[in-house]
Amino acid sequence: MLTSLQTKLVRSLKSKKLNVFGLFFLLAFLILVVTKLSETYVETIPFTIAYKNLPDRNVITLDSIPKVNVTVSTHGFNLLSYYFQDQIYQLDVENNASMYKSSYVWLAEKGSYVLKEQLGNSVKIVSVKPDTLILPFGTLSVKRVPIVLKSKINFASGYDTLEAIEMKPDSIDVIGAEEEIYTIDFVETKSLILENIKLDINTNLGLEFPGVYKRLKLSQETIQIKATVEKFTEGTFDIPVTILNLPNDVEINYFPKHIKVSYYLSLNDYRAVEPSDFIIQCNYNEVLRSGNEYFKPYLIVNSVKVKSARMKQNKVEYIIK
Repeated sequence: MLTSLQTKLVRSLKSKKLNVFGLFFLLAFLILVVTKLSETYVETIPFTIAYKNLPDRNVITLDSIPKVNVTVSTHGFNLLSYYFQDQIYQLDVENNASMYKSSYVWLAEKGSYVLKEQLGNSVKIVSVKPDTLILPFGTLSVKRVPIVLKSKINFASGYDTLEAIEMKPDSIDVIGAEEEIYTIDFVETKSLILENIKLDINTNLGLEFPGVYKRLKLSQETIQIKATVEKFTEGTFDIPVTILNLPNDVEINYFPKHIKVSYYLSLNDYRAVEPSDFIIQCNYNEVLRSGNEYFKPYLIVNSVKVKSARMKQNKVEYIIK
């Protein structure tokens, strides 16, 4: 029992010694850090350029965002904040830049006082590199271009849409420097993928603008996609064949006299379509030009209710009597 108590006492003393040592070590470390941060350092801080008071009709046409490296002299405490966030310099184009031809020119000696205000009185600016920024600009123009829908839509069996997919709007304004928007002929939507569709389509879809045109803007970011989806069915008619441009002194016999036509339409419009809505024609002059021994029939559909139609036969044989 006595041995056990003695062992616990020794362990307790050792533990307290370690705690005291750790405390003194931490205090020494903090004193060292404070001492170091109190010293004066010379460091270079990168600043990303942002523009303000840029005329509404102008746009900077640089391929990348410019930066300036500002070398400063200050206490370590002041430098801490610059290591935890990106620094931005608001370049006042109207007041701190001059215009030369089609570029703005910024001189560090003219704009450094704004940097000085941003950094504070406790920071001394040693140098700014580069000391000159050349900022070419273009005049904003507007070009209206069509929108191209990128879609893959699969309807459920027996369902379809009579009208084409409707886009609102179907064209859009591209805004940017004239020399850049000149190359834009259309703008694509983001991909629209729909499967097993039975109900009407009504959704908003974003527009996809290649990253190479990051300086250009669109008049809006999304468009509306609409389509009425209906139950569809197929019907068939036997349509008579008509021969065009047959001379009065020529008599022919041709076969078949009728061709079966299958057509695809909304179930709601099935009874509204009649054989008279379809015409099949063969042109005698075409046979004379081509020298073929058969006619090539052409199908004419005179009903907007029919989505598609096709003939079951694509040749009409004939003989001259």
